[in-house]
Amino acid sequence: MKSQYSFYVFVVILLLSSIITLSCATKSPVLYKDGAPLSISEYEKIAQSEFDNKRYSKAIEVYEAIMTNFPDYSKAVAWAHYEVGFCYYVQEKYDEAEKYFRIVINEFQEPAANKLAQDMLAKIVEAKK
Repeated sequence: MKSQYSFYVFVVILLLSSIITLSCATKSPVLYKDGAPLSISEYEKIAQSEFDNKRYSKAIEVYEAIMTNFPDYSKAVAWAHYEVGFCYYVQEKYDEAEKYFRIVINEFQEPAANKLAQDMLAKIVEAKK
């Protein structure tokens, strides 16, 4: 009887911890404050944190906020595209990654981002072999 009780307690604890983990994992990052967009540097910090915690879809969401809210800041938008591509790359979603790296190369005059995007395209070719 005692072992059966222990098993049920274990199952309940496991379920509760799973629910807590899932609720934290699905929480979207805060992208606006009082209805206004955050600064580019705030977005970059949030995106880096999401990436570091392997929440790649959340990081992509933050980089997309940069693209949406700061379309006139070409350098920031170029790097946001690069980072989205990199998020897809680390997930081995190479076709999606390639799209974003090509956007960086074809649509932006940001030498460092262009160089890194070209390097990543070469890595994608190797990974697909």
